[in-house]
Amino acid sequence: MALQIVTKKRFIAAMKKVTGFLKQDWDMSVAEDFVNLINSKITLLASQPKIGATTAVEKTRSVLVGKGHQNKIYYRVEKNKLIIVNLKDIRKNPKQNRYHLKNFT
Repeated sequence: MALQIVTKKRFIAAMKKVTGFLKQDWDMSVAEDFVNLINSKITLLASQPKIGATTAVEKTRSVLVGKGHQNKIYYRVEKNKLIIVNLKDIRKNPKQNRYHLKNFT
């Protein structure tokens, strides 16, 4: 049984930022492709929530997404809900990413 999907404001804000960049610097079809990739990954997570890697934040997992695997979706599972917490560009400084495991730097 698939979990109910809940998205946090932080994730929605990050999605708006990324899609806005893609629309401005590339075009609308690239932004739509990115949104479709995100949606398909979230749908997969709803049915198989343990596929993601553990993170430094307790009960939070992550999964790579995007054509170049440049972003990670951070999520957690609570009861029958898949809570999508955030979306981060992993090319940026890992010291600024609170989810990044310290022993991998």
